[in-house]
Amino acid sequence: MIKSIKFSSNYPKLHNQTEGRLVSVKIIDYSDLTKEIIEYDTKNIKGEYYPLPKTTLIHLTFIGNKLIPFCTIRRYTVQKYNYYRQSLHEYFSLDVTS
Repeated sequence: MIKSIKFSSNYPKLHNQTEGRLVSVKIIDYSDLTKEIIEYDTKNIKGEYYPLPKTTLIHLTFIGNKLIPFCTIRRYTVQKYNYYRQSLHEYFSLDVTS
């Protein structure tokens, strides 16, 4: 069974892809993020921004089903990090909730 990753909105970075293969998992800190990556990661197609927590984060990189790479930044927990590390190179469906 394919795993799923949720997105609260449709984001331009997804390019209307429906699946992606997880190719990288990194722990990062909010203070290391540039203005450009924050905009890329958080701006949805309506021009609204999803607020990132200003703490330790997980940076995930995927190759989508249209072969367009994209990343997403998620809140860090040990459980989430271990889940994604164990899921490296697996496919995820992209579940856009709104």
